Amino acid sequence: MLIGVGVSHKRASLATLDALTLRDLSEFYADLHAIHEISESVVLQTCNRVEIFLGTKHDPPAENILRTWALATKFKLAELQRTVEVRTGDAVVEHLVRLASGLESMIVGEPQILGQMQEAMVTARSFGAGGPILSDIFERATSAGAKIRAETGVGRGATTIGSAALRLAEQTLGGLEDLRILLLGTGQVGVLVIKALKARGVSNVAVAGRNREKTESFCRSFGGTPIPFQTVREKLQNSDLVFVATRSNRFLIDKESLSQQAKESGRRLVILDLSNPRNVSPEITQFDGITLRTIDDLKGIAEEGLALRRELVKKAEPLVRAAVERISAGLRRENAEPIISDVYHRADEIRVGELGKALSRLRLTAEQEEVLEYMSQRIVEKVLNGPVMNLRRAAEKGDSSILTVAGQLFAGE
Repeated sequence: MLIGVGVSHKRASLATLDALTLRDLSEFYADLHAIHEISESVVLQTCNRVEIFLGTKHDPPAENILRTWALATKFKLAELQRTVEVRTGDAVVEHLVRLASGLESMIVGEPQILGQMQEAMVTARSFGAGGPILSDIFERATSAGAKIRAETGVGRGATTIGSAALRLAEQTLGGLEDLRILLLGTGQVGVLVIKALKARGVSNVAVAGRNREKTESFCRSFGGTPIPFQTVREKLQNSDLVFVATRSNRFLIDKESLSQQAKESGRRLVILDLSNPRNVSPEITQFDGITLRTIDDLKGIAEEGLALRRELVKKAEPLVRAAVERISAGLRRENAEPIISDVYHRADEIRVGELGKALSRLRLTAEQEEVLEYMSQRIVEKVLNGPVMNLRRAAEKGDSSILTVAGQLFAGE
């Protein structure tokens, strides 16, 4: 059985998403698999969502999963129950296809969710949590999502988080051309930010990441000037605009980091924290001249983009439904394959046994024996072809009772 539980930007603030972010995935995956009904799991965490997808042998109570999540994050269980969305079966498949198509993103059509879904699957496998069922579904969903994007254009020219963040900065600071800009982070969001800056002709960008070689490679590929991560605090003192897009589990910028900046009257600094969990302490807003913006502040810009893209979304919806039905039917059909394999195996055992008895009583040439062997194979195939086709159709329709009866009929002695 498929189960999905999650919290997204649709029902939760960035602060709530931050609080529900799982910092120690290794420990959390181990906790999940202590629930004996769970056979495989994948955690998907982005700026706008924290979601857990499960493959289960039986139907574990959602309460057990939510309690494990609440304990891992020290979040109130009652509040999590009010905020979380729970999906099962085909609804999970539909949600994954919509995610991959960009229809569930805060900025509709944004492309990085595809990579994030693939990365989540790889990470789950590295912890021994991702299994064949979820791997298959994630692969089918991302493939369907990419096709829907291509057919509808829903992702073409979509406003990325990077360009939306620049628009937000412009609303506060005006033009960006003469500003001294600092970018912390060289991951996917950092790439989107630097590309958006480059598209606007902004080149005065210092880039810092924890890995020196990766930071230098990032700047060679996308632009910007690499600086040592240890100099970030000093660099903050002469920056006008700072983008923070890292995966740190602690605040990288806090009151202490900006104490010198705060002393300089007349200085103005805008910081955009695009991280999840948050990497900038909200306490810095106590200083005059310092403005902090977060992912939550991008929602207005996202809604503007959605108004322009509603027609493309309408075009995508029927394609999503068709993809979900195709994927779900394929998954249900696969449920019949073990039974079908057993049917063929049992029939072939009988065929071989009876053929051996017949050949032992006949004096045939090798060529004649070959003809008889082929004939016996074709009889089995033709006799089973109709029932097997019906079994597969029943499986596609979700008629599990027929599969159960078939398994009993062909079980042998």
